[in-house]
Amino acid sequence: MFALGVELLMGRAVLTRWDNREEPEWPPHPDRVFMALVAAWGESGEDAAGRAALEWLETLGPPQLAVPLEAWPRAGFTSYVPVNDDASPVGKKGPFGPMSGLPIGRNRQPRGYPTIVPDSPTFYLGWDVDLPANLRPGLEAVCEFVTYLGHSASPVRAWVADESPTATLVPDDLRATHRFRMFGPGRTAYLEGRFKAGLRPQPSLWQGYAPPNGSSEVAPIPGPFDPGVFVLRQIGGRKFRLESCGIVAEALRKELMRRHGPNPPEWLSGHAEDGTPSREPRPAYLPLGFVAHEHADGHLLGIALAVPGEFPHTERLFELLGDHDGTNSHEIAHEVQYLSATVMNPRVGTEPVGTIELELDERPESRRQVTLKSQTWVRPACVWATVTPLILPHFPRRGLSPEEVVAKACVDAGYPEPVAVRAGFAPLMSGVPHSRAFHVKPRDGRPPRPLTHAEIEFPVPVQGPVVIGAGRYAGYGFCRPKLEESPS
Repeated sequence: MFALGVELLMGRAVLTRWDNREEPEWPPHPDRVFMALVAAWGESGEDAAGRAALEWLETLGPPQLAVPLEAWPRAGFTSYVPVNDDASPVGKKGPFGPMSGLPIGRNRQPRGYPTIVPDSPTFYLGWDVDLPANLRPGLEAVCEFVTYLGHSASPVRAWVADESPTATLVPDDLRATHRFRMFGPGRTAYLEGRFKAGLRPQPSLWQGYAPPNGSSEVAPIPGPFDPGVFVLRQIGGRKFRLESCGIVAEALRKELMRRHGPNPPEWLSGHAEDGTPSREPRPAYLPLGFVAHEHADGHLLGIALAVPGEFPHTERLFELLGDHDGTNSHEIAHEVQYLSATVMNPRVGTEPVGTIELELDERPESRRQVTLKSQTWVRPACVWATVTPLILPHFPRRGLSPEEVVAKACVDAGYPEPVAVRAGFAPLMSGVPHSRAFHVKPRDGRPPRPLTHAEIEFPVPVQGPVVIGAGRYAGYGFCRPKLEESPS
């Protein structure tokens, strides 16, 4: 076994998250360390021994991380820096002010420097392989030239270690609590080419990480739905937003009932023989909206079909997804799971507002948008926040707060009783609409049930998907896990 050790010489790191330049990144992504090694190799002369060591390192796969998980962000500050590709001293409003001692000025733009202080300044990337003797001198030479990590304000020293402290995070996509950028074969050549072309490198592969199995982490509790959701990505039709989750779910349910033919079963129709809402476990239609990103607008990229655990009708549901005539605007083959449904106006039931075309997304998770990755929605977490507001099963009243109603709805849906609930009408993440933007049908002359957003904290990690409340089978009360690293 060998490891790469890194020490933050000033005890803090100026590292920017790839998806939000205003927030610090911690723990450092392994690809960030690898980019620092490649930069050091290039600055030290690009010798053949160093390149051979880096290209061997590419092939090892994701390392184990011995990294302090406790870290505290410092108050950020903003500096105004010159724009590299604009040296003109004159802007739209006239000449710029002088820069320092220079008589002429340049265009300057604000730039933030998010800083974080970890519990310990040292961390390790380790592999369960031996470092070949012929490659060790080259790798050690590269490490000696590493001067900073991420930003020049984060001076570091790096070295090759024969052993590493006990890992705090190990590669594990199934139980992932963090997602890190990872390097792989060809990364050295790619970074070299981007540098010579004057271009910034793009994020590479992604890898999920979780605490080791033998750690003190509590095993996640399974929810009522199977984490193996069917992800259907939208490939045609009108662009819908999260507010349309109810009418889109209704359209898809009716299309599957049409494909089934007469007398659809209760698990598909959602109604008992007497017309009342079914109490049987049945599929839920979950809206996959673009949220939790600075540019998020809440539009739907697809729908996830979540089936209850040990659902006996999963095979039949899969058959219905493929039971189409094969003639459509995208020439989908008959054997491909495909849905096309007409979405109706909720206020005028006979008036269509558009169609939605969906196809089962069979691409590897690494090639999907974050919103269409099942792990984005089902990975275990203690804290969950609503993407669509939940429909409260009871009206809050004196002596029964909205938070208490939400807590009871969690238990009724099959989840543990929360230790904390924060409820309100306002959204809890970017791209999520206000709860009043969602439409709920009235109930035989009675007022519709109230809607609320909520952040829910369970006492132990809960395996997703998490969807609660009276309208959960239509996509209301759909939650997203809140983790330290959750890019959208």
